[in-house]
Amino acid sequence: MAVPGLTFSYGPSNVDALLSTTLSAVRKKFADNIFTKIPLFMWLKSKAKITEDGGATLVVPLMYGKNTTAKSYSGYGIIDVTPQEGLSAAQYKWAQYAATVTISGLEERIQNVGDAAIIKILDSKIKQAEMSLRDKLDIDMWASAVTGTNMNTLATIVDTSTSIADVAKSSNSWWQAQVTASGSFAARGLADMRALYNNISNQSLSGGAPDFICSDQTAYQFYEAQLQPQQRFTDENMAGAGFENLRYKGATFTYDPNTPAGQLFMLSSDALKLVTSKGTNFITTPFIKPENQDAKVAQILWAGQLASDNIRRLGKLTGITA
Repeated sequence: MAVPGLTFSYGPSNVDALLSTTLSAVRKKFADNIFTKIPLFMWLKSKAKITEDGGATLVVPLMYGKNTTAKSYSGYGIIDVTPQEGLSAAQYKWAQYAATVTISGLEERIQNVGDAAIIKILDSKIKQAEMSLRDKLDIDMWASAVTGTNMNTLATIVDTSTSIADVAKSSNSWWQAQVTASGSFAARGLADMRALYNNISNQSLSGGAPDFICSDQTAYQFYEAQLQPQQRFTDENMAGAGFENLRYKGATFTYDPNTPAGQLFMLSSDALKLVTSKGTNFITTPFIKPENQDAKVAQILWAGQLASDNIRRLGKLTGITA
């Protein structure tokens, strides 16, 4: 192993430390990039990202009924002390993701001799893993259904029928999203957006309106075409990160290439969270040499889940056309 404090020099005794140190240094950029290159993840990071210590499952408290003892009384009037229901919990399973970084003996000892050369190729491999994991997370989040061990999808959270977190939507109207079958944007798009925005806002005593809207590019352009020049306000933070966006009332409106065609999602950061595991938040494992290969392997690991504790404060328009 390398002696602490000494400059790395190429050789079998300290190359492992060089690999690990390089991976750790480059990965600092990786944690940021995974959230800033995708509009939805950037918004979740800035508005709705929380970290949990862990546990067998992710348990989210729910309130689905009113306290019926809330009444007026006079003097010696009887106060209702009926035990109350209306509280429950949703249980989400953790989703785990990994991207592997490998370096072969040929690359390490022959093709890329020297610290600088090894760092250069390792940097490229880390960027490759970063981009691949980013694409996988984005695709899974926008998928039409959850498959295998993938994370929850917006399409199944923001609907009226799919059971989520062990709670059936079909038999619990309070666990259903606000969903509107839309149509021609020119004829009814703005009216449908206005109604959906207000319907979501009405689901909270505090008036928790949607603060993020995301659609496919076509629907975004339909909205853009409806605006007058003086109405083209943007979110400077999103624009500064390189994302085309507009404003709708108090919400940022942007598009993602993986959003289902003809759909527009209205989301509230109070009701939708990207939960990450404190112990597995883009951590890197040490490089290990498999017994049967002339190579070294490390993983970048993430565990978390897309979760909601108030699905009725999320909504979408479907079937949007010109």
